Amino acid sequence: MNPFTRLLAPIFTLVIISLAGIVGYRILEGWSFIDSVYMLVTTLSTVGFREVHELSSAGRILTMGIIISGVGTAIYFAGQVGEMIIEGQIFGYRRRRRMEKKIRDIKDHYIISGFGRVGHQIAKELEAANISYLVVDSKEEIAQELDPKGVPYIIGDPTSDNKLKEAGVERATGLIAAADSDVNNVFVTLSARALSQTVYIVARASGKEAENKLKFAGANRVISPYFISGRRMAALAVRPVASDFLDMVMHGEHLEFSLHEFSISDRSPIVNKSIAEAEVRQKSGATILAIRKSDGAFNLQPLAGSKIEKGDILVVIGTQDQLELLEKLVK
Repeated sequence: MNPFTRLLAPIFTLVIISLAGIVGYRILEGWSFIDSVYMLVTTLSTVGFREVHELSSAGRILTMGIIISGVGTAIYFAGQVGEMIIEGQIFGYRRRRRMEKKIRDIKDHYIISGFGRVGHQIAKELEAANISYLVVDSKEEIAQELDPKGVPYIIGDPTSDNKLKEAGVERATGLIAAADSDVNNVFVTLSARALSQTVYIVARASGKEAENKLKFAGANRVISPYFISGRRMAALAVRPVASDFLDMVMHGEHLEFSLHEFSISDRSPIVNKSIAEAEVRQKSGATILAIRKSDGAFNLQPLAGSKIEKGDILVVIGTQDQLELLEKLVK
């Protein structure tokens, strides 16, 4: 709500009093417009200057009315402004306006629906990858956490079509339904898919039944934190070194090398070429670890003669500089 709306009533009252005073002095005293305005200003400001001209009885009654009503209204107006400043409503309103502009301008971002423990970890990973994101959650406390960071957020029901539109789901690259409620995640997925056929949706599920419903609702990928954590713990117990290596490559904040993926379009300079013909390693220094074909099948041991086709996704490892060179080569 705009905090300045509370000032409309006293402002309107002051305008009416001012008009009545100016017109009254002109009619009752026959003064000029300038003299009438001057008398009104000195009366409302209570500076105590002498009268412009000698007042008649009617003029004095008018002046008393202006003092009683106008000065009281002016004091009330000043009090409201002071209260708004003390409560931070003015600065809060300006901050919200800046946030609304940031939300309107954001694009190619990820929407995090639900900002609990899982949502916090997702945000941390996106920040580490320097990927822009926006949070939608019904809890008002998120404002205290996200405002200082400058992260755009929307407080409201994530299942609402209006909130998803406000979050720019039509412009977003992806949406992550991370609430701890399967029902909420299903509704968010349904709404997001109805609003955008291109947004990539990853949804959280607590079990197999919810997983099937989320896929039917339009989720591209469904993740069960319990399943993932169980598999991860088992891998750490059985293959600790391999698990540590993969974790370091995927999430190591200070690691020189990192994994990345590149989609091959029909306009890519390396489409319909073999890895050797594309000279990926020679021109960028990055290494192709795997190729996911357009039908979803993986080539986990791509050779020099392996062909790169439209719709393929290259899984690559390299330094940041190497990955940037490969991005230019691919696109």
